[in-house]
Amino acid sequence: VDPSLLILLKLQMRWRGQALSSCGPGQSWAVRLHAVKAGRSLEQLAQSVAEEVGLENHGQIGQLEAHYLLCQRLENTADVDSALDRNPHVLWHSREHILRRTKRSLTFNDPKYPSQWHLHNDVKQGMDVNVTGVWERNITGVGITVVVVDDGIQHTLADIQPNYSPEGSYDLNSNDPDPMPHPDGHSDNHHGTRCAGEIAAVSNNSFCAVGLAYGAKVAGIRVLDGPLTDSMEAVAFNKHYQVNDVYSCSWGPDDDGRTVDGPHPLGKAALQHGVIAGRRGFGSIFVVASGNGGQYEDNCNYDGYANSIYTVTIGAVDENGKKPFYAEECASMLAVTFSSGSRQLRSIVTSDWSLQSGTGCTDGHTGTSAAAPLAAGMVALMLQVRPCLSWRDVQHIITYTATQHDADARADWGINGAGFHHSHKYGFGLLNAWRLVNAAKVWESMPFLVSYQSPVLKANEDIPEYPKTLTHTWNVSLSDLRQSGMQTLEHVSVTVTIVHPRRGNVEIRLVCPSGMSSLIGARRSLDVDTTGFTDWTFSTVRCWGERAEGQYTLQITDYKESTLSSGVLKHWKLTLYGSSLSHQQVKERRRVVEDAMGGQYLDRRFALPCPPGIDVPPEIVSPFTSSSLKVDATIQLVHGSIQTNASSVFLSFRRVDSVIGSPEALETHSVRLISFSSAGERETEVSHRRLKPVAFI
Repeated sequence: VDPSLLILLKLQMRWRGQALSSCGPGQSWAVRLHAVKAGRSLEQLAQSVAEEVGLENHGQIGQLEAHYLLCQRLENTADVDSALDRNPHVLWHSREHILRRTKRSLTFNDPKYPSQWHLHNDVKQGMDVNVTGVWERNITGVGITVVVVDDGIQHTLADIQPNYSPEGSYDLNSNDPDPMPHPDGHSDNHHGTRCAGEIAAVSNNSFCAVGLAYGAKVAGIRVLDGPLTDSMEAVAFNKHYQVNDVYSCSWGPDDDGRTVDGPHPLGKAALQHGVIAGRRGFGSIFVVASGNGGQYEDNCNYDGYANSIYTVTIGAVDENGKKPFYAEECASMLAVTFSSGSRQLRSIVTSDWSLQSGTGCTDGHTGTSAAAPLAAGMVALMLQVRPCLSWRDVQHIITYTATQHDADARADWGINGAGFHHSHKYGFGLLNAWRLVNAAKVWESMPFLVSYQSPVLKANEDIPEYPKTLTHTWNVSLSDLRQSGMQTLEHVSVTVTIVHPRRGNVEIRLVCPSGMSSLIGARRSLDVDTTGFTDWTFSTVRCWGERAEGQYTLQITDYKESTLSSGVLKHWKLTLYGSSLSHQQVKERRRVVEDAMGGQYLDRRFALPCPPGIDVPPEIVSPFTSSSLKVDATIQLVHGSIQTNASSVFLSFRRVDSVIGSPEALETHSVRLISFSSAGERETEVSHRRLKPVAFI
């Protein structure tokens, strides 16, 4: 390095240090110079000008070439401005003044906002959803619609009406487009309105509270105010699914510690159809509450909505970050967020109906019913910054960003073979809006979903009494996975048929090849059912990101009374869901996500390219069955992919940044599905469009 350059750098550092210490308001001038005579550096020129006008040169201003800061000596009273005007080397000068700048922080005039501890908790640091930094960057859910599937929403409320989406709403109980709740003497149908307010209550309208995604639209599907059938539920899950992006469902089977139930065939088909065809092929996001049966030893793996691979299952914690008495736990829970706790702790402040003596505002929203809408609101924020996130992308981002907290010493956090922490009580941890949105901004779309299914493994073996255990294993080899290309796991499911005189005495565990254990079937003292389990599917997310190959172990224990006969495992089946991501790619994604947490990608105009959506005609995905229809497929898409799986067709896209700056690559791409049935061959074109150029800005 040139020694003279080092001396110059030291001089600049010294001058800048003086500027910080001796330049006061009105005592400094910023000047822009130009060299009239050749052979003099700008630094030398600045020094000369400063001496001529009686000032001190405090060096270049930041990275602005030819701009220098000149400071007045304390005793100097010369007319500096006139002297600078006369100097031929000075192009421009300005006396420095104190600038008034205020920190940009959010203020709301909604009277109950200060009580919304779950949005900003000044008392207990870390015990909120960490959303204010996201709002400060104008990320509020704009352009996203969340639909509340419930008992209706009072959309005429001041907090709801400006954000209400009639296009996404419907009343299935009355069969009309208006989901307004119907007050009656039997129940207060305010549940859906409260959930809607949590999500998208309008800000700064001097009324009640603020929604977590207060820039989003909110719709309502009224379906819980009357008898509910399988077909009604199926319609609700797919209603207006090209308008509605996120479905918030704060309900499920009875939380009584004895019920085993979930979506029936039509409901299951609608969930699958939604993730395939909803949101123009990116998939509807179904957010469900884990359940409020904790005080009855209930477990959300006995809830078929909560253990579905197509849903985002959300549990609750109180304002101390601990599991409340009512919250259920299970191996299929993805994450938790805030809600009510004991009577001494605060509940959730949100909108309320104004019918039947209601005020339009409440501070008493409780249960996992209050947690799920907060999660739905956070998903809306994610979709604003990255609209092409698929339903599985959302699940992955939650898995990668949820935070483990130490509020509960009995949380029993386990670390799986991919390095993810999971607790049966808290899933992968607390949802954090800041982390979710930053990760969404840099998230590359997941490869398509693939699955592996073992044959039905017949056993017909007695289940021994505790402390003995019935153990069955199944080995999945690399050759078994080669056809699907699966390398790493997402959901793992076990379907069992067990005969037992008292179902609640049975405990079932699944151990993945890494050794990660999941309690998939918990004991329930109130479950006295004598029929056992008939093809009931349990699931776990505790092996997420692990290698798929290896030995899976099913362990069943009977905590029966001596007077009861033994239970019998009739048969079982293992199903793996995952992707072609390698173990190393999972680690790399975790690194990329953590690198984004500083917010640098939110603070500038950065955008990964989003592929276009795709129109999937209803006949493509329903009513296919593995016995009536064989599906073959061809696809011609830049980095696109298709995977067929017996009764379903999975469509997805990967990032298309390879076409940036390459107009010749922007061909017309189409998807063709060729189905073969007894009626012969049928070809259907799913989409036919030109990809739009995209680029980083």
